[in-house]
Amino acid sequence: MFLRVGRMVLLLVLLCALVSCLPTAEGKPPPEQKDEEPERPNVILILTDDLAAEDLSPEMLEQMPNLREEVIEKGTTFENSFVTNSLCCPSRATTLRGQYAHNHQVLSNEPPRGGFQKFRFLGHENSTMATWLQEDGYRTSFFGKYLNGYAETHVPPGWDEWYGISGNFLSSTLNENGHMVNYDPNQYHTDDVLSDKASDYVERTSGADPPFFTTDRPFLMWIGTKAPHQPATPAPRHKDALEDVELPRSPSFDEEDVRDKPRWVQDNQPLGSDQIAYMEELHRKRLQSMLAVDDMIGDLVDSLRQSGELDNTYIFFTSDNGFHLGQHRLGSGKWTAYEEDIRVPLMVRGPGVPEGKKLPHMALNNDLAPTFADLAGVDPPDFVDGRSLAPLLDDTPTPEEDWRQRFLIEAVAERDSVPHPPFVNESQVAPLLTGDPLPRDWRKTSSGSADSSEEWGRPWFKALRTKEHLFVEYKTGEHELYDLKEDPYQLDNFYDRAPEDLLRRLNSQLDSLRQCERDDCRAAEAE
Repeated sequence: MFLRVGRMVLLLVLLCALVSCLPTAEGKPPPEQKDEEPERPNVILILTDDLAAEDLSPEMLEQMPNLREEVIEKGTTFENSFVTNSLCCPSRATTLRGQYAHNHQVLSNEPPRGGFQKFRFLGHENSTMATWLQEDGYRTSFFGKYLNGYAETHVPPGWDEWYGISGNFLSSTLNENGHMVNYDPNQYHTDDVLSDKASDYVERTSGADPPFFTTDRPFLMWIGTKAPHQPATPAPRHKDALEDVELPRSPSFDEEDVRDKPRWVQDNQPLGSDQIAYMEELHRKRLQSMLAVDDMIGDLVDSLRQSGELDNTYIFFTSDNGFHLGQHRLGSGKWTAYEEDIRVPLMVRGPGVPEGKKLPHMALNNDLAPTFADLAGVDPPDFVDGRSLAPLLDDTPTPEEDWRQRFLIEAVAERDSVPHPPFVNESQVAPLLTGDPLPRDWRKTSSGSADSSEEWGRPWFKALRTKEHLFVEYKTGEHELYDLKEDPYQLDNFYDRAPEDLLRRLNSQLDSLRQCERDDCRAAEAE
């Protein structure tokens, strides 16, 4: 009996071995088992509104423990991060598509030169970072501010879940997947609402309790905060915070001698006491409003950690543009080529990103869309001008000398984007429909009148920013040139006495960038 059983077992073993060696139906041995593909990462973009790099001083970061401990200390900081058009809508169009403004042609905050309407009219919504990743299997979700002028039930292509602020910068209405929901600002702080919805998304789509649905698909998330855009309303719990904060007064604040500046700066009178008082209050409120964003970061990271997604998630923290408050006699505003307006924070944490590291490489908002595509394993469209930052997000980043060496800054004439000249009387200055309040009493002309459209506002410009210089060319024929190493506050415009060989070199580099496209942009930015 036992012998018979033993023979049967032996026959079965031999039969199995023979079957495993037989060819398949195609005449080939069975394929070897392959290792599973690595899990694709989640990508989160936290895009603040009007946050300048210098707003995040060491003292301010002490008041923002979540940003400091969960993003900066756990990730890499780009010390030279910039936008290429320092206005909300052109910058956000660049972030969505990875193009310079002269290529996507969203040139201002309202039609006909820009705004959400032009972005949609040009068909740009059909090809953005969201559509690229969605088409390759990513889940996509949007929370907060989109593009200036967006005020409808339309949900842009590429976004599976949509909670966009509908209306201008004062709006507290969200388009929630096509349904308009108003949140009473007396009861709900908008950035807190966005925070709750973003954290809820992470928890319910990762299988957390309660499991509305579960999925293994990675996600792309965009959170566009209101903070710290004017009027910079802090959450009620923060309205008494930072009482001792003071308005920074750099050497360029209320610049004493502007005779070397272009006329649009020269025409500004020294700042008045009422302007400075307004800026002091606004500065404090801007920083207070950022405390809710810090709470948002903490809640979001907690949700990622509890859902098991944190270790496989990249978090990018940045801003759509910087902001000036009194520098060069300019009041509260943006959309210049000065450092205050173009330099923005950029911090990244994620899988393999070195912790507590600082990089000197030039990073642009042009780079965000191609970076997200690269991290997701997706090829971006050929129209992209920016470059992926992924090669900088590990322990062996691309050497700085092999990276970008210069970039273009551009803007149309300010007066071309405003329906009428602003009042000189500060009390009469009102916010525009675009959502960007006019800087207070800063366009007063030498004639004392702002009635002529030829006499007020910053003119059209193209500018070149290198590691050493800022070179600005205005359509009026005026120029600015600053040595950023010797003159970081841009006080001494030495264009009229610059060496001829330096001017030839800068003009040549600017010419190669002013209308560049695609690969030509990346080549022109390099040595």
